[in-house]
Amino acid sequence: MKAFLATLVIAAAGGPGLTAHVSAAPNADAISEAVELINPAQLKWVKTIPTAGKDSPEYAILRSDPKTNLTMLMFRTPVPVHIKKHTHTLGETHIVLVGGTHVFESNGKRYEIENGGFMRMPGGVVHEAWLPAGSQTLNILESGWVVNWLNGEPGPEDINKYPSAPTK
Repeated sequence: MKAFLATLVIAAAGGPGLTAHVSAAPNADAISEAVELINPAQLKWVKTIPTAGKDSPEYAILRSDPKTNLTMLMFRTPVPVHIKKHTHTLGETHIVLVGGTHVFESNGKRYEIENGGFMRMPGGVVHEAWLPAGSQTLNILESGWVVNWLNGEPGPEDINKYPSAPTK
């Protein structure tokens, strides 16, 4: 009843032209089937540069939607790393959970995403990145875990690489 009254209050406050929709609460069984839970100990980390050993960045896929290919993954870096120029077919979201400032460059423009920050870029944007040591991000890839590398994948030569501060 409270949800119904809240909907009526919102509809009344919105004035003319606003339409309110009331829907039944979802079935409890449907909710429990839709809930997905992965705690840190359950993450399956995969090295992105296996030849770098313990210094390799790693990713763990949280979810990949079989219908849309939208993929959510965690990415972590034990040491600074350069991610070479690449694109994604559809948009990419990058959220810095911990670990300092991430630097992206695209078309000669530098973007610095601070700890706790968010960035989304549309598909097809050529970009490269430098991630600091000890960082962890949440990445959402709208076209799935697919990277279109322009100059080859990152390798051992990209380990311990982080750009200097921009000149003013």
